[in-house]
Amino acid sequence: MTALTVALVTPLTGPDATQGLASLRGLTLWARDEYLPAPWTDISVTAYDAYPDAAAAMRTAAAARPAAIIGPYGRRAALAAVSATDRVVFNAGAPTTRFMRQAYPRVINIAAPSSTWPRQVLALVRSADRTARKAVLLLAAGDFAIEATASTKAAARSLGFEITTSTFGPGQAAIAASRLPSADVLIVQADPDDELTAASALLRRPWKAAAFSTAVSVQGSATFGDSSDGLLAPGSWLPDSMAETTTGPNAWAFTADFSALHGTPPTATAAWTFVAGLILGASIRRSGSADDTAVLAAARGLDTMTLLGRFRLDETTGLQVGHQIPIVQWQSGTSWTVWPREGARARFAHPRWQARTANPGLTPRPYR
Repeated sequence: MTALTVALVTPLTGPDATQGLASLRGLTLWARDEYLPAPWTDISVTAYDAYPDAAAAMRTAAAARPAAIIGPYGRRAALAAVSATDRVVFNAGAPTTRFMRQAYPRVINIAAPSSTWPRQVLALVRSADRTARKAVLLLAAGDFAIEATASTKAAARSLGFEITTSTFGPGQAAIAASRLPSADVLIVQADPDDELTAASALLRRPWKAAAFSTAVSVQGSATFGDSSDGLLAPGSWLPDSMAETTTGPNAWAFTADFSALHGTPPTATAAWTFVAGLILGASIRRSGSADDTAVLAAARGLDTMTLLGRFRLDETTGLQVGHQIPIVQWQSGTSWTVWPREGARARFAHPRWQARTANPGLTPRPYR
């Protein structure tokens, strides 16, 4: 018997332990169900605790010479871990533009950068409204703001929007919100308290579309009160999706298998790590080898559908461009996926004040 050895470097203790353990559960399910060509007969997964020192954990993992390495949940942990090795690393838990090929040529990015969700909002609005011309982007200062600004400006140019961006520091949300110009589209990314502060002033204004990063959950949307109807937010994944895949099970089957194995439903983190395993397996089958160079080349050439959507790496940047962050909209107290179009569970209510009467009596439908 020949086992394919896979190392998972992720936090198993500390503040992100819940996410790290979810990653391990997702990878365990993949290892049980994956089919690999000869000579491999099974898959052995070893987890290394990335807390408190992700770099040390990565060095320990690499020293064991596994066939493949999957990196940690969390931006800081992932950056530290990847910088500590010259091995190929599957980035399953830190979707950021920092992992561009020019800086990290041996990273395989599984998910689209989280900073790209505002560009999906612009694409959604443009799909329904050819007359919208102006958008404003309000961001809490930090690394995310830098990434989101660059990504959103590029999308705005290609979609025909004039974009105004504004960043603010701690305690400055109200002032920054009061200074925003009028526009058709409003997009806000900050922590929950700052977003609520900004919303109290901004949602009195007649934006055709308004998106807040923290409005995705029931708890988050509840803080916006009566103003939540029509709000857009970045979504995660749909555990009950029956969309067809070309690599691995669909989301519905994955959810059932995961729940049966672990006695608890999967989180998005578990799903992403499972998909990292799927891409590893597909790359090995494509190349016929588990060698880092062969796997990296194979992954760069993949264009496939998984339970989380399309996987395709940009030829120049190495960033994930197949996967699109879904956008949800609150309509009559319920959150519906409205973008991308092929995964929509409801029609996009636009302008946002139409949301209270949108989709009356609509029953959620499975993906097709």
